[in-house]
Amino acid sequence: MIVTKIDAARRQLITAIRLFFDGGDPVSVYSLASNAWEVIDVLATSAGIDSFSKQARENLPAGHKLKHYVNQPCRNFFKHADQDPNPDSSVELREANVSAILFLAVEDYIRLRQGGPVEAQVFQAWFIAVFPDKVSEDDPVAQSKLDIAKLAFPGIATLSGSGQIAMGRQVLEAARQDADLSADPKTEPSL
Repeated sequence: MIVTKIDAARRQLITAIRLFFDGGDPVSVYSLASNAWEVIDVLATSAGIDSFSKQARENLPAGHKLKHYVNQPCRNFFKHADQDPNPDSSVELREANVSAILFLAVEDYIRLRQGGPVEAQVFQAWFIAVFPDKVSEDDPVAQSKLDIAKLAFPGIATLSGSGQIAMGRQVLEAARQDADLSADPKTEPSL
């Protein structure tokens, strides 16, 4: 099997989104999403794309790096034991951090590729619908995405966290069966 960088990132991203909406292991979702993000971030930077990560970097305090926020404490903890080989050491993985890293990877992927697989499109809309306060009121494009997300996920803000994820799974299942969405030139094939 020959796998390009973008293939690897897309595969990890699709798998992370499917796991997320299926209530899968958060450690695996976080690890796959952060791995995909790292590849996507480098590719977007190399291509001169105005990525979400680029915008986030512009708002970080001087001397801080976005990669540090992605890697610490969870990603490096999940990957390495050389600096702390104690099998009982622990780290806190917050639910919000799992969906946030997934959104960062999805948003950068969609901007890099000018589209994406159904899973990425659904997750992007889901995240925006669940966290409308994260959408800039001054950005007409972002507001347009929020309007679309509210249509795709009506009433999602009133649901519990598990209800929101269940609605995401339902919308993803329907979207994967949507022939018009699959035929759209901005929709990339899934796995």
